[in-house]
Amino acid sequence: MARRRPESSAADVGSLGEYSTKRSFEATPEPAPETVAQRTGPLLFVVQQHAARKLHFDFRLELDGVLKSWAVPKGLAIQPGEPHLAVPTEDHPLAYGSFEGVIPKGQYGAGTVIVWDCGLYSPDEGRAYAFHDRAAAQSRVRAELAAGKLSFFLLGEKLKGSYALVRTKDKTWLLLKHRDVRAIRASAHAELDRSVLTPYTVTNVSNLVSSERLPFERLIPNGPGESLPQKLSPMLAGTAAAPFTNPEWMFEPKLDGYRVLAHVAPERVQLRSRNGLDLTAAFPGIVADLTSQIVQPLLLDGEVVALRDGRPSFEALQNRASLKTPADLEAAERTTPCVFFCFDLVHALGLNLRRSPYSDRRRYLTQCLLPTSRVQLVHATADGDALYRASIAAGFEGIMAKRKASIYHAGRRSDEWLKIKHVQTAEFVIGGHTEGKGARRDQFGALVLGVWEDDKLRAVGNVGSGFDDATLAQLTELLKTKRTAKMPFDVKPEAEGKILWTKPELVAEVQFAGWTDAGLLRAPVYLRLRNDIDPKSVTRARGPTAVNAPPAQPTEATDRILSQLAGTTSSLTLAVNGQRIGLTHLDKALWPAHEGRAPITKRHLLQYLASVAPFMLRHLAERPLTVIRMPDGIHGEAFFQKHWDGTTLPPFVRVIDLQAEDGSSKRYLLCNNVETLLWLGQMGVIEFHVPHVSVNGVTQATEQEVFDRPDYVVFDLDPYIYSGKEPEGAEPEYNARAFAKAREVAVHLRELLEAMSLQAFVKTTGKTGLHVFVPIERTVSTEQARDVCRLVGEHLLHKHPTDITMDWAVKKRTGRIFFDHNMNGRGRTLNAAYSPRRIPGAWVSTPVSWDELAAAEPGHFWLSTVVERLRDNGDPWQGILAARHDLARVFKLAG
Repeated sequence: MARRRPESSAADVGSLGEYSTKRSFEATPEPAPETVAQRTGPLLFVVQQHAARKLHFDFRLELDGVLKSWAVPKGLAIQPGEPHLAVPTEDHPLAYGSFEGVIPKGQYGAGTVIVWDCGLYSPDEGRAYAFHDRAAAQSRVRAELAAGKLSFFLLGEKLKGSYALVRTKDKTWLLLKHRDVRAIRASAHAELDRSVLTPYTVTNVSNLVSSERLPFERLIPNGPGESLPQKLSPMLAGTAAAPFTNPEWMFEPKLDGYRVLAHVAPERVQLRSRNGLDLTAAFPGIVADLTSQIVQPLLLDGEVVALRDGRPSFEALQNRASLKTPADLEAAERTTPCVFFCFDLVHALGLNLRRSPYSDRRRYLTQCLLPTSRVQLVHATADGDALYRASIAAGFEGIMAKRKASIYHAGRRSDEWLKIKHVQTAEFVIGGHTEGKGARRDQFGALVLGVWEDDKLRAVGNVGSGFDDATLAQLTELLKTKRTAKMPFDVKPEAEGKILWTKPELVAEVQFAGWTDAGLLRAPVYLRLRNDIDPKSVTRARGPTAVNAPPAQPTEATDRILSQLAGTTSSLTLAVNGQRIGLTHLDKALWPAHEGRAPITKRHLLQYLASVAPFMLRHLAERPLTVIRMPDGIHGEAFFQKHWDGTTLPPFVRVIDLQAEDGSSKRYLLCNNVETLLWLGQMGVIEFHVPHVSVNGVTQATEQEVFDRPDYVVFDLDPYIYSGKEPEGAEPEYNARAFAKAREVAVHLRELLEAMSLQAFVKTTGKTGLHVFVPIERTVSTEQARDVCRLVGEHLLHKHPTDITMDWAVKKRTGRIFFDHNMNGRGRTLNAAYSPRRIPGAWVSTPVSWDELAAAEPGHFWLSTVVERLRDNGDPWQGILAARHDLARVFKLAG
């Protein structure tokens, strides 16, 4: 496609005279008129919601370097044939297209403004579009406006379809929606009243920081001109060890399909795999839907997924891709539907978008793509932890993390994109196999695997498990066709028995637990063949990228909260993510002065909660919360609250109603966001306790159903070694000797768990003991988890009888560490990670690494030091749920 020459702009400051005379730019943050540089690319439309004297919408179309504008009192949500009054207003500068904020009182149009929608538009009379030709589009728009009727097509995030502006006999204008030839499904937008550029609405846009304003040039696709690339390799992702949430990143579900680049042009549509294979003929339905896209040319990056019973199936996809005849393909369209899920747009309308940041490309994709049943937009969210939990619950592989500022590195692997999988997998070249023995004597024993390093095939180990009968039979025949006498590896691999060599032309995807010091796979399990991956592209996977540490400085959202809390007033209204929380008695002391430190007030508690929220919420979210409220401080009255029936809650607080055994409904609170966390702090909540279960994905259930499927086994180590200062009959106080023994027992426990291939995580209780957590799949009951904990405890007791007790008689525990397996009982809770405790000094229940446990003391971790620790080192427990174990398999438990 030939490059288009920029069209000269007719706009100058003089053409915006009416706009300028109505405003004092020393008083209003609205942009002043200025000469517009030459522009290329499609024409811009903007819809701004404006809460002035009356709430209305301002509809704006780019034409000749300005935004032609109409005030639409009833808005743009129009049914076909329904007329909405559109009152012409003065032309606005193009820079106004991204304006959001507050127009001060006394200024023209005083009130709040957000960008409700924006996108590209084209005249569409006779279904003739001109998105690709700016000059022709503007010429037609001028002529049709002068004639009193403009028909146009909008491609926004909320609005998609054909509309018309019509001038009536009395010189007023009406805005109408045409009935589109085919149903147009606008991209789903989570909040219809929210800006498409920022998280604000007209009610809270006053919180906007002016530096957030986007240059208007970035509202719709823009970039250097180019022809549609015919050969382009996709950008590849690095890996991360665990899910995370960070305001600089967005997150998408990781789909189990074929990576595909879709070249969409008027003359043809072509689907190419990651290694350049032409898949066009295999997916005629997807090709048909891409052919009907209004915006062309496009280069879309995405994943083709086959659906079986509504869920992605890679096996079904491979079977589908092997079909050749038109009859087989037609039948497969009915029985095995395939969907192209688009997640990036790297070229549009003759513009190279690869230098645009991901956040902009995502917006352009949402604007340009017309979703169909077979071409859809991948969901994206800012909450990586919640998406990971939802993805795993839905049976997906994991999630993708993408830095908002990342450009598109074609053909390169970059840590600006990260894949975060439920299990660690990678692709390996098959270079041979061992001979089968026993029941597999007529097949093969294990596949011999390798990766390419310095143009040599290096052996990485052998995989002999994960094969069902059908796979064994299929692979046995396939390996025979690849047999060769020449060893493909640079050094002969080690294996049990004779190795038969094969040409390095097959790629296997393998799940594994990690790498040995010798660079070999640990506990590999075969998953499947990957015929969509070029064997020559298979190299050793790099170690996961660490992204758990937060930025060195507070995030902008956290900084806004802390700046509001930094004053001296005892009451204020806190603005958080568009919500408002009334705060009172901020100077009330909740913890008294301790060891030379000043009293800790409610203000300090709220500052702590705001600072640790990105970390603490990972361990609170989707877990029914029990709290201990102490509004008058730790020496005042304590209120224990588990159920919230009859309590009036703010709109941002999520709850779940569970049916109790007596048939009644019990309401539980879920602390899923920072607003809820801070509201609880205002209520005087000092301790946060959660059960070992999650309600993620649950909408209706009984208490028994929810609380009987734990995702942790918990080992509670409680020292009963007295300091000698306790009153008679009191529980043991903290003392260094007791905690040292607890650390010693925790290390013994870890060694035992590791011998069973179970990874354990440790935290201080915030008082005298330690909690050791093992994350598990939700495949066992609470009773089974408790039995496992008891068996482990009994084994440990047998090995260390003088250090451990499991005796329920308190007098018999003295001098030992009490191993409490009953903390795994149904409905039992423990203080959450990063929960403060109601003891002098404001100690915090704090996750620690096993390396630092040897020197750790509970008093090291209190409100101030925990904030510093997280800022500098991140959360040692960030990856905890990515390390789940199948307890039923380990202990061969019945379901």
